[in-house]
Amino acid sequence: YHYWLEMEGVSANPELVGESHESMSTDQSSRSSKKRAKVWEHIESEVVDGIEKAICKYCRTQLSLVAGKGTSHLNRHIGYHCPQITQEDRDRFLATLKSKPSDGDQVIFDPVVFRGLIAKYFISAEIAFRKAEDPAWKEMINYCQPSFRVVGRQSVRADCLLLYEEEKLMLSDQFSKLKSHVSLTADLWSSNQNLGYLGVTAHFVDEEFELQKKIISFKQISFPHTSYAVQDGITSCLVEWDLVGQLFTLTLDNASVNNRAVKDMRDALGSEMFFRGEHLHVRCAAHVLNIMVQAGLKVIPHSVLRVRDIIKVVTSTPSRMQTFNTIVQTLGLKVKSGLVLDVPHRWNSTYDMLNEALKYKVALNRYATEQHHEAPSDYEWANVEALHGFLQEFSEATKAFSVDRHPTAHLFLKMLLAIRDVLLDETWNTNELLNELADRMHTKFQKYWTNPNIALLIAAVLDPSMKTDFIKFYFHTIGEHVDLKMRELKRYLKKYYQEYEKIVRINNLPVVNVSDEQAMSESVESGTSSLGLVCGKRRVEFAFAQFASQNSDARSERSELDIYLEDPRILVRSDENFNVLAWWKKNSDAYPVLSLMARDFLAIPVSTVSSESAFSAAGRILGKDRTSLSPETLEALICTKDWLIGFNDEEEGEPMSGKRMFGSDDDEDDE
Repeated sequence: YHYWLEMEGVSANPELVGESHESMSTDQSSRSSKKRAKVWEHIESEVVDGIEKAICKYCRTQLSLVAGKGTSHLNRHIGYHCPQITQEDRDRFLATLKSKPSDGDQVIFDPVVFRGLIAKYFISAEIAFRKAEDPAWKEMINYCQPSFRVVGRQSVRADCLLLYEEEKLMLSDQFSKLKSHVSLTADLWSSNQNLGYLGVTAHFVDEEFELQKKIISFKQISFPHTSYAVQDGITSCLVEWDLVGQLFTLTLDNASVNNRAVKDMRDALGSEMFFRGEHLHVRCAAHVLNIMVQAGLKVIPHSVLRVRDIIKVVTSTPSRMQTFNTIVQTLGLKVKSGLVLDVPHRWNSTYDMLNEALKYKVALNRYATEQHHEAPSDYEWANVEALHGFLQEFSEATKAFSVDRHPTAHLFLKMLLAIRDVLLDETWNTNELLNELADRMHTKFQKYWTNPNIALLIAAVLDPSMKTDFIKFYFHTIGEHVDLKMRELKRYLKKYYQEYEKIVRINNLPVVNVSDEQAMSESVESGTSSLGLVCGKRRVEFAFAQFASQNSDARSERSELDIYLEDPRILVRSDENFNVLAWWKKNSDAYPVLSLMARDFLAIPVSTVSSESAFSAAGRILGKDRTSLSPETLEALICTKDWLIGFNDEEEGEPMSGKRMFGSDDDEDDE
């Protein structure tokens, strides 16, 4: 008890120690008011199931409360994670953390907080734990704070794992309070340890209508990577985070093992899933596009091979690269540290290679002539230039599919039509090779994208600038039976709406429809009347209104869905960056059911490219000098960095150590 008082900054009074339990309970509020940390203005303590917990006053999240543990996790919650605190209060709190003490104030050094900051630094900078025992590191820490006992690598590792557990607890609490559902992406990766990992990322739109992306699992899975291994890995993740009932869609690449894994998972867990997992499987659009382009590239492999070979020669040794740069300087071009060499089975890297090669075409030809190597012929360069122009359209499509910071589901159909338009462009008829290339790609287009997932169609409907009009246009353009397809779409729209209407009613939120609004208005009027003749008269009028409503064929109830679909589409200029989530946030009061639907359908990712950031980070962390890192520690480092800091665009674009693994398509190898 004396120790607890000292930790809270309260003097230990012997008389107080001898008081009864009731007396201590009475004085607890006065002791709490003396806590020095500013965070206690936003946090209160309560006993939950016999254990004292720190409770956020805004969102009621339960946080750990242990004497001597410090308040850094409480600071992080109020400063960065609490979804309910106002921005003004958040900024004011953060300012108190950053403010410098005045001359008369005593600077209080908290070693527990400092160890937490060290752990965060090691996670953020992806530093090996052994660096904690570097003499220069110890010297720097001792100079900054002589009273701090520098901890070793085992303690830093333990602190990182503790930080992981704290952040995981808060994210789990966020999931438990989430009224919307969660969509997942998953992909396989092989480390330089020859171990297979399954990365799972959760995508959801929070109550502020902000799209969130959280890596929730990065676990080792055993070889061989069969459908059962994939199924078990995803299922264990769902169970661990208690997300089986909250799962909406699962985006995977087109590997045959993934198709089987989803089918088996639906058979096992479909009864517990939202909407019975009927539209669970979303095929990765970037992967399907890769299949299409690879099929087309088989038409002109020789020209691409010639360019790849000369670049391999130039980049094979530093002396050859230096000779090439001498030629580049002579021609007045920009000197290169290296040329782009593609990964043959990733078409966008082939496009990047061709794009770079065309800029240095003259220099490459001259190098080949001077060094007696075989250069691409004029005919082959012409094919490469034509192919580059053709692939440029699909490079933009891949970037659009790969965005994970903004919704992509509602734009999916537009991108399909744009790709189809390029494939059917009559311009390619003038070039026999490109015409054959476009035909092969169009065959794949018809195989994979003629019948998109219903969930993606509904996502387009929930874009107020598109609605059902665009769906009609889509089916009309691709030559499908419009009436039949629209009947199916409207049937599922109604079924989904009814499911979300139940969710809204369970959460005691108002459901907007014409009849309910009128009845509510009349009910309020009758409830506010005084007793007597006036009150009786209004009750009669209300009863008559109900009778007339039930017996009138002309007066039918219009739901939110009816009102939304019947209202005209909003007009958006082609160059305008329309924020669909902001629109739904603004109109959430008018459409409480549909806005909840929008949060789920607009959160569906159409590609698994978001996993690349985790794979890139994992490749950097598992460097050649850090191969002894356990899979459990690697998962903690990857997830915690994502939750605390995130991965920036530069990291996502870096080459990976290890490799991303694909399975095989139904009729070809997609590795």
